[in-house]
Amino acid sequence: MDNQGIQIDEELQHSDELTIEKEMPVRQDSIIDLWATVDKSRLEQDIHIVPLDQVFTRFHTDPRNGLSDNFVSDSRAQYGSNKITPPKQPCYFWLLFKELFMGFNCILWFGGILAFLAYKPFGEPNPSITNLALGVVLILVITCNSILNVYQQLKSIKIVAAFSKLLPMLTTVRRDGRQQQILTDELVPGDIILVRMGDKLPADCRFISCDGLKINTSELTGESKPISVTVQCTNTNFMESTNIGFYSSMVEQGTGEAVVIAIGDNTVLGKMSKLTRGSSGDEITGLHREVNRFVLFVILSTIIAIIILWITWISWLNYDHYGFVTFNANIVNSIGMIVGFLPVGLPSAVTLVLTIVAKQMYRQRVLVKSLQIVETFNSVSVIATDKTGTLTQNKMTVTHLLWDTQSVYEVPLPQPEITQEETIFQTIRRLSTDVVETARRLSIDAATMVRKLSLVNINQSQPMASCTDKNRINKISSEASEIQIQAFRDLLLGASLCNNAEIQLVQDTQIGQDLSKMKSELRVVGDAADTALYNLCTERCLVDIEKVREVNPRLKVLPFNSTNKFMISANQLETIDSSISEQDRTVLVTLKGAPDIVIQRCSTYKKNNDEIASLDIDIKKMLFNRQEDLGKNGNRVIAMCQQELTQQQYDNMMKNYNDKQRSQLLEVNNEDLNGFPSDNYCFIGLFSLFDPPRPEVPDAVLKARRAQIRIAMVTGDHPTTAKAIAKQVHILTPEIIDMNGIDTFKLEKNSNGESILNLYRNDRLIRQHPPGEVKRIDSLSKNARDMIRRASIVAGDIEYRQPPWYQRLWKSCRNQIQEPKTDVEPTQKMEYIPYAIVVTGADINYMDDSMWDWVLSHQELVFARTSPEQKLRIVMEFQRRAEIVAVTGDGTNDAPALKCAHLGVAMQSGTEVSKEAGDMILLDNNFSSIIQAIETGRLLSDNLKKVAIYLLPGGSWSQIWPVFFNLWFGMPLALSAFLATVFCMINDVFMSLAMVTEKPERDIMSRPPSIRSKDHLLNFKLLFHAYMLVGNFECFTGFFCFCYYWIDNGVPFYSFMFTFENFGNNPKTPYTPEELIIMTYVSQSVYYCSVCLFQFFNYFATRTRYASLFEHNPFWGKGKNWYVFGAMVISAGVQIIITQIGWFNQVFSTSRVPVKYIMPTLGFGMLWLVIDELRKLCIRKYPRSFIAKIAW
Repeated sequence: MDNQGIQIDEELQHSDELTIEKEMPVRQDSIIDLWATVDKSRLEQDIHIVPLDQVFTRFHTDPRNGLSDNFVSDSRAQYGSNKITPPKQPCYFWLLFKELFMGFNCILWFGGILAFLAYKPFGEPNPSITNLALGVVLILVITCNSILNVYQQLKSIKIVAAFSKLLPMLTTVRRDGRQQQILTDELVPGDIILVRMGDKLPADCRFISCDGLKINTSELTGESKPISVTVQCTNTNFMESTNIGFYSSMVEQGTGEAVVIAIGDNTVLGKMSKLTRGSSGDEITGLHREVNRFVLFVILSTIIAIIILWITWISWLNYDHYGFVTFNANIVNSIGMIVGFLPVGLPSAVTLVLTIVAKQMYRQRVLVKSLQIVETFNSVSVIATDKTGTLTQNKMTVTHLLWDTQSVYEVPLPQPEITQEETIFQTIRRLSTDVVETARRLSIDAATMVRKLSLVNINQSQPMASCTDKNRINKISSEASEIQIQAFRDLLLGASLCNNAEIQLVQDTQIGQDLSKMKSELRVVGDAADTALYNLCTERCLVDIEKVREVNPRLKVLPFNSTNKFMISANQLETIDSSISEQDRTVLVTLKGAPDIVIQRCSTYKKNNDEIASLDIDIKKMLFNRQEDLGKNGNRVIAMCQQELTQQQYDNMMKNYNDKQRSQLLEVNNEDLNGFPSDNYCFIGLFSLFDPPRPEVPDAVLKARRAQIRIAMVTGDHPTTAKAIAKQVHILTPEIIDMNGIDTFKLEKNSNGESILNLYRNDRLIRQHPPGEVKRIDSLSKNARDMIRRASIVAGDIEYRQPPWYQRLWKSCRNQIQEPKTDVEPTQKMEYIPYAIVVTGADINYMDDSMWDWVLSHQELVFARTSPEQKLRIVMEFQRRAEIVAVTGDGTNDAPALKCAHLGVAMQSGTEVSKEAGDMILLDNNFSSIIQAIETGRLLSDNLKKVAIYLLPGGSWSQIWPVFFNLWFGMPLALSAFLATVFCMINDVFMSLAMVTEKPERDIMSRPPSIRSKDHLLNFKLLFHAYMLVGNFECFTGFFCFCYYWIDNGVPFYSFMFTFENFGNNPKTPYTPEELIIMTYVSQSVYYCSVCLFQFFNYFATRTRYASLFEHNPFWGKGKNWYVFGAMVISAGVQIIITQIGWFNQVFSTSRVPVKYIMPTLGFGMLWLVIDELRKLCIRKYPRSFIAKIAW
């Protein structure tokens, strides 16, 4: 380990300590209570300044052995658990209060108050008990509806809270001299923790050693660039010293060790969370905005309708037909308008559908950090996915070791265990099987040879022979221990030393397992490539890797990172000759990484006969060809080289590097390799690793393609390997690459010596493009900019002026409705071309907007050898072209893109950095869960649209026209305010809740993704269908039954139309005024029951958008939904109670309904079902027709 800074000159420390303490500013607001048993008056946050020995003494720990188990229990009793106290759960009564007085309910309260006013005093001297009952019913419905919504919200909160228990966080510590993994909650101050790339710091800590360690502290400081960690104190300010790491900071590179100095609420983040807790409101999501737009539409419609109502009454009725509609009656009509326009079932439907989604996600083992983001799934048009660990299993195995230009060793497969001796019959069966298999293999070899000769293509790469054949051909033993070739042995030595994988005691955590029942086991811990090399050495080649590392101690290491794409280590080699001085001992510098980068740093190579030869251009081409051949089979290739130095040379090299660092003489443009040599290495050989694709991925990719979602592979692997894996998982399909072709481009020189981008299709030049201006996009996230701005305000660099209250109010209201401004400037969505393209990271830097347009218009895309910055750029360029991007990944290098994307999807097996950055985590690492989530998002959107289509015709259109017809045409009121209230708040609510439980239609994953800027919950197509088609048909049906009742009872049409205040008198009817009032109650009940019954038919017509009712029926099959029948029973029961029970008839002015007057509804309902089935058939048969274009 690079322990520079641990051995600091004691005299220098003691001489500087007093000076630093005097200069250190007093920070009254950030003193962290770290040491309960130490005199804090003299500390004043000196934990980052005092020598490390004093730190170890304070916490009773030791850097080599860590804390003892006996002391840990005492320390935990003193400091508590390593948890930040979560914010208080929202009070149930507060949730209920918000539900009671927000959204639709605030409008209903206004209607309830009007009902009480209509009873008294406006109803004096003869107040109607019906108005009082109407007010009471409104209050009861508001209360019950609010309680239902709160109950559903609490269920969703509990389900999401249960997710946090599925993923216990682990950290590696050293206790009693042993490395082990423990739960992060069990950390105590003084623990020695081991951190590596991809970890999240589990507590505040001071670093005691570091190897190229870089951490990201943007969550606390707003600094988006990673900070290089040091062991020395670099600033008297505790927050700015680089030897301190803060809880939740992400390790982006390197490895190191640290001592824990604060846990839980005593960490800096814990202190900040206390100050900021409750300061920010809930984030407004797209789903919230859609519902808010719906509310705004309803409120505006209600206000306009009531204004028209009162203008009509004041300017006309009150003068020309005085007494027809009284002031009090007009108030009641206003209540009917308010209730009629409100789709009261929508908020409950939204809450219920989110609860259903939460349960589905829980069953699918998908951790969603916010349920509202599920709405984004409906719009996803591009999935930019990493390869390793996402499309593949992240279980790498070394298949071949290659050296020189032709030598190869194929790693033998593990032999199956023989449990018992074979019987004679089993022996005969095995031998016969072997004979058949041998014959089959010979026939295949013969056919292959014939095909090869017929093609006459000697340059075509062929699959490698079997392990035994290959090793026998090369005259190499299959036993690694018997191979004496030095290059082979150097490969194994390098795989042992230039490797960060190690055996650790790991808690065996299972998803959802009780933490108290977790078991510990020894396991190889490290990234997939290092683990594969470790297993190669220990299991296949029988190398005692721990002994090798012990006798060849590591001096320094440059860890692998996604920018360099290689790792370098320096080890002092074992020597048997005791006469060799310490300065003359050999130091082996080993470099392993991407072949196209490693080979360029080599000047020699080791041959099969152990000779060292010059590595010329021809040899390099042969090595690159070997890499290409392996990559075509989907193998990942790692190259290894080495350089031997004496200890004196190594020390001088490191001294020169350190001197340049101190004097800041390192050139900015030169790469920083921590002092290691950058070239003149000796090439040793290649490792071929195979990481099989996940079995579920090919089908999931095909399903995404059917859903018109493009899958773009964005990986750091070699283009050949990336292309091979892309073919295996159907990202590149034969329909495109074989029939149409693969595009590429390269920056080359033209005949005039000018740089030009040559665009190729199937290796044929199709056109040239002069490089234009490369547009730079600010990669600093909005959150990071906000953090920097807040820090500047606190520091006094920026004068903060709070805007006036009315501006803040307007901004808040606008945010509830309007989409926020994005960090990238959007453009129009492009047309796709039916070709594939493979782009390398080196070429991305030369792409201008025109090239981005061309590249991203391809149907199939593979980006290889990309850096994290380039992956982020790819995501942002997709977004600029109006694509909704989901990014999947499991590595540290995926984090920036995961945060920038509309939807970040991390893998449970990935690093803490990626899981922190993602919006959702796949707990079972199943790529197909993404497609299921997209289907869930589409179902959510479909069902909410269906709820709107169902509620609007009956809940508003069929209820406002009776009021307007009553005013304008002088006819009896067809629907009373009470019946309108019952219809909207009871009948329709239960039916709409049944609607959100509908299953997805068969074609839901064959539709294109929705366009967020156009496809809203409420749009012109939906309103046209709801009002002009269903609403008018339903309204006509209700009035038909209403008129049928009057005409059938001897009151002709002209006797109740345009009669106004003369109804019953002019023209004369055979009934008294009292009898006409009773008949009016009956006719209103007929209208109410007719509309309720028609809504049943509307439900069955609306439950599918394009599929036929017969193929998606509610009785059986995939479309089964028996909840609707329960809702129909409740709705019918409410109708019977309201119209058939005498008490309700007396109090609420209803009446018994003769069945024959609502029978026409059955005929009209069936007719509407037939019309809608024909409409859907036309859409399916003629998707480009006018009817299809206006379909909702």
